[in-house]
Amino acid sequence: MDSDHRERLQTAAVWADLVSKVIGGLALVVAAWWTYTNFTVERTHDPTMEVSVAPAVHPLRGDRVLLNVDVFLRNVGKVAIVPRFPAGDGDRDVGLEISIVEIEPFEQSTSVGPEGGSPQVPWFDWTSGDGNPTPILVKRNLLASNEDFRLGRYQLNPGVRYREPFACVVERNRLYAIRARFWTDEGSVADLVYVDTFQAAPPSPAE
Repeated sequence: MDSDHRERLQTAAVWADLVSKVIGGLALVVAAWWTYTNFTVERTHDPTMEVSVAPAVHPLRGDRVLLNVDVFLRNVGKVAIVPRFPAGDGDRDVGLEISIVEIEPFEQSTSVGPEGGSPQVPWFDWTSGDGNPTPILVKRNLLASNEDFRLGRYQLNPGVRYREPFACVVERNRLYAIRARFWTDEGSVADLVYVDTFQAAPPSPAE
């Protein structure tokens, strides 16, 4: 083998090694960009969901009203979302929780605050119970009767909107607060709405 041929082979080997390194470097850059885009910018590893509560009232005879509540769950992320399953018999921060309390309508009081501010109004606090709301339903898990949830395999798939209905009988001429919370191991996503039964006229005797 003459020297020219050996030099050409050596030159080709050098170029082949250089091309291989450039391709490897480009692959690392592409991988880093993909990781950054998906896990930092788009955050595809983070479960993202929406919870919304849609109540409706239907008058019954006497002073009773049927309160229908539809809780909608929508996974707007790119990964499936799994609810928090019970860790023990007393664990209540699980699944899809719904709570309903009766509260007084806002009414201005003749008294003022300690610093002479705005008139006091009735209020309540979900955590401490301050304001003395009347509990109608507290921390009911709407998924408790779901077989997939009981077996630990319930999940919300990406792009799917789920509906979980609930109904109960309440009083006429009342104001109610309804809160729904979907629990995961990272915390909860919630929605809070108010509904009144003042306009729920009783059905006529002919109905």
